[in-house]
Amino acid sequence: MLPAMLYRRIPASAPAALIFAATLMSACGSGGPVAVADAGFDAPAEQRLIALTDLDQRVARVGWRLSAANAALCPTVRNSAGWLLHAASQYSPELRPHAVARFGLDGDLPGLLAVPEGSAAARAGLRRGDLLLGVNGEALARGPGRRAAAYEGVEANIRRLDLALAAGPVRIAFRRDGNDLSATVNPERACGYEVQLDPSDELNARANGERLFITTAMAGFAASDDDLALVLGHELAHHVLGHRDWHEAEARGRQTQTVPALAGSPGGAERQADRVGLYLAARAGYDTAIAPAFWRRFGAYNWRVRYPQWGHPSAEARARALEAVQAEISALQASGRPLLP
Repeated sequence: MLPAMLYRRIPASAPAALIFAATLMSACGSGGPVAVADAGFDAPAEQRLIALTDLDQRVARVGWRLSAANAALCPTVRNSAGWLLHAASQYSPELRPHAVARFGLDGDLPGLLAVPEGSAAARAGLRRGDLLLGVNGEALARGPGRRAAAYEGVEANIRRLDLALAAGPVRIAFRRDGNDLSATVNPERACGYEVQLDPSDELNARANGERLFITTAMAGFAASDDDLALVLGHELAHHVLGHRDWHEAEARGRQTQTVPALAGSPGGAERQADRVGLYLAARAGYDTAIAPAFWRRFGAYNWRVRYPQWGHPSAEARARALEAVQAEISALQASGRPLLP
């Protein structure tokens, strides 16, 4: 969910090395060019952890801005702190000691991995590395000691935080540098969709009505935050438009449902999501003029998107269409009119 910004990091059944199968990229905070970090199977555990968490923070930063800026257009909204949370128990035995040392994690207690600038958590004075201890006077559960990676304990703590945020401002107890402190978080309305960073070397992103998914390879391919906003904005647009392009249908290479206006029009849903997604990125303050160049670069890098496929136009066709959409956006911005797709 974009409001609670939780990433399901490591399924208990997944080998830890799968998280780092792809070569990841870590972005600089300004959203400028990225530096490639070789975080493959043979990289040291700490290096692999840094590569993944750096990518997590990028996705959290961009996802939060898109969510907050477009709440008025999203059919599902909720109260958001804007933070990205993780816990020691979610990491494999190999990575857990490094995560504990680097982020001060403890059991199932949620720690702040990312606090996007301008988010409700940031306005409350919370920082990356803070460990959440309680909400509204009630302690969160540290949970039992575990060897294998597990998600259930931190999930229960996150659920308690989400329920509290849904009711309005919350008092958060947290630990920073060994000191127990507290702060009041005044949540804001944001789009109500979970964002999931999937460990995969496949260049892909998708939406299923409840979540936005982006692979580590695709997030790494996005050379700037503007590129990343283009990809996530497209997937968010599927939700805004009410499309039903679920991953089960994608696995069969087709869409089983579309909105009525797009029925019988292969590629129609994708073209519409391209258009609306560009507006969503522009509304969040990203440079959308990069969109045509991004698609041409993507087509040059990945031969599969150079040609039209069922439900998806070619990369060049998408680039040309987005040039026209960008002209619309630029005209609206120049005249001071609202960016409504």
